Parts: sequence; structure tokens; C-alpha cells
Amino acid sequence: MIVSLCSVRGSPGVTSWSLLLAAAWPSEYEVERVVLEADCDGGVLGARYGFGVDPGAVSLIAALRRAGSRAVDVSEHGRRVNDGLWVIPGPETGERASRVWRGSAAAVADGVVYDDRVWFVDAGRADEASPIEPLLDLSSIAVLLTRSATEDLVQVPARVEFLRQHAQSVGVLVVGKPQHTVEDLVGFFGTDLVWTVGADENLVRIAGEAIAGGRARRSWVWRSAISIAADIAASIVAKSLGPDDDVVERSAGGIA
Repeated sequence: MIVSLCSVRGSPGVTSWSLLLAAAWPSEYEVERVVLEADCDGGVLGARYGFGVDPGAVSLIAALRRAGSRAVDVSEHGRRVNDGLWVIPGPETGERASRVWRGSAAAVADGVVYDDRVWFVDAGRADEASPIEPLLDLSSIAVLLTRSATEDLVQVPARVEFLRQHAQSVGVLVVGKPQHTVEDLVGFFGTDLVWTVGADENLVRIAGEAIAGGRARRSWVWRSAISIAADIAASIVAKSLGPDDDVVERSAGGIA
């Protein structure tokens, strides 16, 4: 299963929220999670948290292209940072990231979509020019992050429409305090899955502590991550059920 996260522009916290949502995935599903850094503008996980980049996304790509199979040995390419949580860093420069992902994303998507784990793909901006479209095509959901400034919000509907052409469903996570209600944003964005979270200048540190099970798990950021991860999981389950199955739908909500 693939959950892709991407941004409208700038740095609203895609990498940090990829880590947070993977760490906060509902425990009742009892499934391992993998954060795969596929930002073609260059990754930050290796340097930011001291993971390094080798092995990482480059070795994963090489292994899947070489083997031509759907078997993924995460231990050969990732770092186990917590019980059931793995991180696979990507190349640190945009030039190398674009080069290794171009022509390789399809092999990776085919390799991970049938894996038993939930793969959180940090897709960066993931626009029409991105070489990682095959990963979006096989995503159960694409979550678009945007800041709450008006100049960012006005770009969201077009990006939602683009993502809707690829992923099975689309959600929007607004970082900051928009001057609009969640209901207004749902109507404007054109998707029922909308969340709002406050901006926190310590987000990078909080995400790092949270994946390690540290005291950051007492923060409002962590509580927000738990709620959003539960909504995402529920929406994927609802999509997988047939029309005659009994399912209770969860409505989108804002988080202060």
C-alpha cells in the first residue's frame, strides 16, 4: 500500500509529516511502515537525522530493477528507527535524485505496492514534470500539504485535480491558520479529506523525537498526527470495501 505526500510549493513540512503519520499509523492494523524519500529536489533525511544515504533509495531502486520481482528486503536499504517503522533516505542533491528516479519509479512502484507494509512516499512537489508519477498512480491516497497563506491556497484546486488523475483518493493538509472554515476549504479544494494543523517552528525536531518514541509524543503535533493517520487509514479501508459492505464513514475535521 502506498500513501504519497507532496506539497504545493516551498517547504510546508512534507518530510516531517511523512515521518509523523507513519509513526502514528493506527496500531490496530499491526503493519510495518516505511518512509521512502523520493523528493526529486533532493532529500534531507540522511543529513537531518544522521541516517546517511547509503544504503537507501538508490540501492532499493537498483535492487528492484535488477531482481525484477516484487520482493522487497527493507533491511538491506532502510534504517529501523522504531518498532515497525523504517526509513529509506533519498539522494541529497536534486540532480542525482532526478537522475536515479527517472525511468526507475515504475519498478519501485510495482515492487512496493504489493508489499505487506504501508509505504509513505515523500514525493516533494510531485507535479506534472516529476519522474515519480508511477508511484502516484499506485497510491491509495495522495496527501497534498500547503501553507495557509491565500497565495498558496489558490493553487490547491488545480493540484488536487492533477493528483486525482493518479491516486485513488486525495486529501489536503493545511499548515497554519487559514481564514476559512474546514467546510469552506472542502468546497474550494474539491475533496472531502481536509485537515488543518498549526504551524510549529520545532516540527523537524518534534518529528525526529516522535519516531524514536520520545517525549514529543506528548505534543499537540503528535496528537494531530494520530488523528490524521486514523482518518487516512479509515478512508483507505472504506475505498477497499464494496458498495454492499457495512462501513461507517468518518468526516474530515480540523485540528487546532
